[in-house]
Amino acid sequence: MSYSEHEMINNYLTQVYKKLPEWLKLKKEEADKILKDLETQILEEARNIAEGREPSDFDMQQALLQIGTPESIAKIYKSRGTPKLYITGELFDFYIRTMLFFFLIVIAINIIVSIFKIIFQPLNWLISLGEMFSGMWIGCLITALVITVIFVYFSMEGFLPEDFGVIPSRLALIFPFHISEKGLQETREYTKIKLEEAKQKAKETIIGARVRTKEKLAEIKAVTKEKLASAQLRREQKLLEAKMRREEKLERAKQRREERKEAAKMRRELRKKHPVTVGELIFGAIAGLIFGLIIIIQPFAEIPGLFEIEFLDWLKIFGLLIVVSGLINLIRLIIGVRNYTGQQVMLVIEAIYSLIGIPLLLILLNNPEIFPISLFSGGVISIIPYDTNDLAYIIYFWVIIGIIIAILGSMIGNFYKVSKLQKFKTDFY
Repeated sequence: MSYSEHEMINNYLTQVYKKLPEWLKLKKEEADKILKDLETQILEEARNIAEGREPSDFDMQQALLQIGTPESIAKIYKSRGTPKLYITGELFDFYIRTMLFFFLIVIAINIIVSIFKIIFQPLNWLISLGEMFSGMWIGCLITALVITVIFVYFSMEGFLPEDFGVIPSRLALIFPFHISEKGLQETREYTKIKLEEAKQKAKETIIGARVRTKEKLAEIKAVTKEKLASAQLRREQKLLEAKMRREEKLERAKQRREERKEAAKMRRELRKKHPVTVGELIFGAIAGLIFGLIIIIQPFAEIPGLFEIEFLDWLKIFGLLIVVSGLINLIRLIIGVRNYTGQQVMLVIEAIYSLIGIPLLLILLNNPEIFPISLFSGGVISIIPYDTNDLAYIIYFWVIIGIIIAILGSMIGNFYKVSKLQKFKTDFY
């Protein structure tokens, strides 16, 4: 092999190595083996083109053209993972855990800072509380954006949870989803299979290109004897090769479109049938915690003559029930909507817990005089008497009864969701 041919192969292999995904570069032995196999295939292809004579620079160039560009070789090894939106299915649980972990850090930092502010500036406790919730919201939003961009990059490069060492298994201890040591071992086996498939696919591509090239070269040689000069033949050969590459790209693009359509269809079916959504849990957790804390803290209690002391005490108990309900939704969000057994258990607990609000409403029903009706009637009605013949009491009575019926309906709805989750597990898993 001449010096120029050696340089040509080395430059090509260097470009291939630069285009390889980062996870494969970290596995140096595997990357070196791939480059060694590729070098062997290039030399073998150059000898086939030379047809028994010593390969020339032109033969080497033709061999490199048939093998493909460095980008096309490297792209084969980036197609790891199952597409799921812009993040692969294998990384999605790790992505959710990572985001929740940093959410907890942001929330903890804001709570600690607010506690210190309230201690040293007790008169501005309401402002400090508002700044805490604002900081939580903005911090979590920025964290979600940054982590999502990072994991989209990891998915495009073909990373799997095994490529991050012990981090996924450690996060799984904090947020127990589905990934375990067994799952990580399965992804390692999956990686080996994918690498072998990629190598086999590269070999098949080269063999197919070799067969097509031989056929086209035979046609070109026959035409050469009759009509065209060698320069014209080389141009036609390049045009044919470019056409074949375009056809292959179009076929691959068509196949990818079909796969994306099928995956999108399956995701839509799953979303339609799933009885629990992430948005529902996020809203329930945030609304429950914020509204419940406001009712417990009662910043409006300082307004004189607006509320009875007994009603404010009743509100504190009611606010505590709402906070606990928000925490239940937060726990359901952390365990994940895909954890069907966990969601069923939490739905039953939430249904039973909702019954606690009924005795609290009955207390309010038996003490109508503490309800601040003047605030809601614009001062037209000053107090609701405990008189079953009074119109104000009758309306007040049926409103509370309606709320109790709604609580019972919500409880029945939770049990219905439990049955739907059970059917969902049976149908899809």
